[in-house]
Amino acid sequence: MNLNKRLSYYLLLFPLTLLIWCASLALPAQQADAFSYSYEGVPKQTIGVTKPTLTFYFKSDMNIAPTTYSMYLNGERVAVSYDAANSIFSYTPSKDLAPGNYSVRISIKFAGYEALEKTWSFQVSKNAIKQFSAATPDQLNALAVINDYRVLHGLPSVKYNEQLSASATAHASYLDINKIKQSQTSQDSLHSEDPSKDAYIGTTPLERAAYFGYTKAVGEDAAYISGTDDEAIDALFDAPYHRNPFLNPYIREVGVGKIGNYTIIEFGLEPDAGPQLVVSPTEGDRYVPTSFDGNESPDPLSIHPNEVFPIGYPIMAQYYGSSVDKVKLLSSELLDSKKQPVETLVNTPDNDKNLTNAVIIMPRKPLQADSSYHVKLKLQVTKKDGSIVTEDKEWDFTTEPANQIGKKKLHQNAANYKKYSVSVAPMMRTASFGLDGSSYLVDGISFPMKRTPQITDGSSYLYIRDLAAALGASVDWDEAQRAAVYTKGSLKVTLYTTKDAYMVNGELRPTTTPAKLLGENTMVPVRLLAEVLGAKVDYVEATRTVNITY
Repeated sequence: MNLNKRLSYYLLLFPLTLLIWCASLALPAQQADAFSYSYEGVPKQTIGVTKPTLTFYFKSDMNIAPTTYSMYLNGERVAVSYDAANSIFSYTPSKDLAPGNYSVRISIKFAGYEALEKTWSFQVSKNAIKQFSAATPDQLNALAVINDYRVLHGLPSVKYNEQLSASATAHASYLDINKIKQSQTSQDSLHSEDPSKDAYIGTTPLERAAYFGYTKAVGEDAAYISGTDDEAIDALFDAPYHRNPFLNPYIREVGVGKIGNYTIIEFGLEPDAGPQLVVSPTEGDRYVPTSFDGNESPDPLSIHPNEVFPIGYPIMAQYYGSSVDKVKLLSSELLDSKKQPVETLVNTPDNDKNLTNAVIIMPRKPLQADSSYHVKLKLQVTKKDGSIVTEDKEWDFTTEPANQIGKKKLHQNAANYKKYSVSVAPMMRTASFGLDGSSYLVDGISFPMKRTPQITDGSSYLYIRDLAAALGASVDWDEAQRAAVYTKGSLKVTLYTTKDAYMVNGELRPTTTPAKLLGENTMVPVRLLAEVLGAKVDYVEATRTVNITY
């Protein structure tokens, strides 16, 4: 990711307490007791739709249903509905409301208590829309990309919401018109709007969603980044703070808007069914990225002042659910394939003000490509009822052999990715090089070749850097020895171009097919490759293709 690409973060993904908990007391009519309750009526501001859903959220410490309830719009009684499971009263007009001011009154009666009556008002904008625009192909593709990550982590898919998409698009337009965060000196937030600026519709994500008639809890991810919707969403997911809403089991609907280089995702949250732990990378994933380059705000390294990007790909564990009060990390460990500890940086609610019920484990250095890792966490969960639960969580994942191959495979077909690429068993990798082609394949994903393969003296030669990229290795050039140094994990191979030999982990071995320097490029014969790596190498004459399985 280039340094001029920016991400910003703001999270409102909490229970409806963000909307309602205005605690009060209802006095009984004939009894000496009382009950506590909380409420909120919405919308309360100027709105931009002609058929807004009028909603009254109500919570109380009583477990009884109201005996009667009614709602009035500008004094006229309307057909309000009641969702008993979530204690929500709502009404959507069947006819368009004209621009202007409106008042809402609701009356709720419980047996043995005085009627509870609340009023609020709102205004319909003169520019209010009567019908939302249909989802564009780009918006539907963005929805599919988000759901790819949900499928990968075993979470319910989310559906497209036209109100949230209208809000996301309008906010992206506001950011673009006012050129927010397009200079190093800009202090404006990607999540806030200024009433004095053009295209203002609401200061907060919650207000902007309500402007378009969406009155549930809302969270927002925002990115200022050049590239496609896929690339922006992938970048948001890789950033640990921004990954949080993607993995929330109780997100049910989303809206996406992209204007210029601004991509906005609005997440709609439903009431939850209890605490649920979600970890990422998911258990058994065999194509996890190796590194994270930063460019996220807030900066996850801000509490680690001596550390710099790039770091290893962030590992997350988060408890979702309104019954969770706090999460404490008791211990954590990341082990490599040899069961050796990997040095990590740890962010928890105890040291990171941007976290609530999540922990982030960040390897200090990028992980090795095509390598397996084991995560061990011990978490203590305190629920709002005061109960405490301790949970041990262990799982494995494997890094991808080539950069971005995991995302490409995931977005090709998430269901197949989940079926074939999320496994407790090790996976065989296959790299294919066409001797007449300009690209090579790694597990079916195409990458451009930097140097075309050669046939010299009857032997097929591959460019060492293409080969290393395909097999998840690194290459350095030793000028003094005129040799390419191939490194993957504990394997270090020195490929001499001036003598009939090569060296494996310090052991010199003779060969009749040494590496060759063609121009400025080190080319490696396939035969030598098989000897060095212990890989299975097949040549398909019909297609002039070298297949390497390892």
